[in-house]
Amino acid sequence: MDDLNTPAAAWLTFSLAFPNATKLCKLLHEVAPSPTSLGQLIQRHLEGQSTGLQRTLSQEVSDEDFSKLHSPHTQEQVDRALAWEASSPDNHIITLDDEAYPLLLQRTDYAPPLLYAQGSLSALSHPLLAVVGSRKASSHALSHTRQCCRELADLGIGIVSGLALGIDASAHEGALDCSGVTIAVAATEPDRVYPKRHKELAARIIGGGGLILTEHHIGSITRPWFFPQRNRIISGLSLGVLVAEAALPSGTLTTANHAMNQGREVMAVPGSIHNLQAKGCHALIKQGAALVESTQDILDTLAQPLERALAELKTRPQPTADSQMELMPHSYSALPVTLDATDKWLLMSLSSHPATVDDLMTLAKDKAQEITISALSTALGRLELKGLISVEPGGRYARC
Repeated sequence: MDDLNTPAAAWLTFSLAFPNATKLCKLLHEVAPSPTSLGQLIQRHLEGQSTGLQRTLSQEVSDEDFSKLHSPHTQEQVDRALAWEASSPDNHIITLDDEAYPLLLQRTDYAPPLLYAQGSLSALSHPLLAVVGSRKASSHALSHTRQCCRELADLGIGIVSGLALGIDASAHEGALDCSGVTIAVAATEPDRVYPKRHKELAARIIGGGGLILTEHHIGSITRPWFFPQRNRIISGLSLGVLVAEAALPSGTLTTANHAMNQGREVMAVPGSIHNLQAKGCHALIKQGAALVESTQDILDTLAQPLERALAELKTRPQPTADSQMELMPHSYSALPVTLDATDKWLLMSLSSHPATVDDLMTLAKDKAQEITISALSTALGRLELKGLISVEPGGRYARC
């Protein structure tokens, strides 16, 4: 089995020896700001070449705790995790400095040192939206969530949720309905599905090109607080969080709170004032969350984050040839394409030569096209997701 000189084994050793490894990583960022330098710091310590790790963590970790880094028990757990990864091409261990680690999550304060993943890592190359809500949601909310997620996934947006009953399941199923991508963030160890009745749903997610992620190690015992704790990962992966239905109080709202702290867009679907399951959404809207009635409202809210995400994905370094990973988005043009009047006008306008947003707004005014800057940005993002246009240097849009 791998020794401690490999990056994956070093991260595993650190994470398994220290149960509070996520908090410790946050402290270590002061001396090793980048994930790569942090990984190297851990590896040098394990190789006996540096005391920087112990010096920095001396206030948090005792000498006795540090001895666990080299204990037989820790090494046995590392070997078990690596054996799990080697047992299937669908099993992956993604460390904080791995090029496959989700960029948005990587930049959050409490990013897990590593993630256990099952499925296709290419799912992480999609722009992602978290969709969460009540386990005891109304039939209307379940139906609306499924339809909304189907439409978003059809545009190439990946749907992130928690594999729970109710809204989570409807969100995953909506994405699967159109062969879209969905990611489930579990609160259990990687070889356990909770709830058990979602074993088939989990298999469909993996088989459909999606992914199941967890920060919890092989053999760990699931605790009640793991569920609200994992919500920071759900929001951290995503450009925004949509709360489909939630009561007061509700564990769902912890995901929205994490999203606000992480600088993500927060959206909520309103309901009847007589529906107790809608109180949480109404509270979020009062606090400034975007009110969502349709898929278009979501696209309008995410217009700028989507544009930034797509630009960043294009400039992200490609993995090495032997990594067997696909990190750039799928060809969205292969998805069913539905164009509205604005889409068609934009494609016609860009057919002759590229244009900036300002050029297009001026042209729209000259041609008496009634279109706002928000609607224009949304339409451009939608067409780019579908692979019909691309962005050239200088912010100029062009037909593909």
